[in-house]
Amino acid sequence: MPLLSPSPLTRFSIATLLWLPVCFAVWYFFSILFVLPLSSLVSLVMTGFFPDVVASVHPSGNELLVTTLLTMPNPQVPGGPDVEILFKTNPLKYGYNIPLYTALVLAAPADGYNKLWVWIIGLLILLLVQTFGVSTDMLKILVFHVGEDAREHLAFSQIGYEATAIAYQIGYLILPAVSPLLLWVWQFRRFVSTLVDLPSARSPAPPSR
Repeated sequence: MPLLSPSPLTRFSIATLLWLPVCFAVWYFFSILFVLPLSSLVSLVMTGFFPDVVASVHPSGNELLVTTLLTMPNPQVPGGPDVEILFKTNPLKYGYNIPLYTALVLAAPADGYNKLWVWIIGLLILLLVQTFGVSTDMLKILVFHVGEDAREHLAFSQIGYEATAIAYQIGYLILPAVSPLLLWVWQFRRFVSTLVDLPSARSPAPPSR
């Protein structure tokens, strides 16, 4: 009895599952390099929109260090000069879409040169998605965790507080998970159409008597 060959969907699924751990391992190992362009973009956004609050954003390993223009009493020297408020944020939780997207691209059948350009364009788009997520995370920390001094400088209305919370949820829960799938489906829509082109489920018409 001849063996049935796997369907294109099965072959693609297996290839994606095989590529996923490799892509995640490479992404995590080189995460320090991925943080470099991200820190520049986030710093541009945060210092541009909130120049009275954020002084700079710099890479610190695979994390981002935010230097603010806000101060607080020095807990180590009571009565001494105030110290500036610093905090770190982890951008990796907003960037796992990159190895997921890369695995999908590698598993899709396409010419290597074209696939490289598609992947580079996708990375640039996902970098903007990650920038949005990290920026809203920093804004959430400033609004809800740093203290009254930050809220006075930001001068948000009640709608602004609600918009900050919603933007953070979108940047954290929705965009990192959905963006690589939507981007890949759009870029490889011809291949996707072959995966969903299933035989018609209609049963044949009964023979006429």
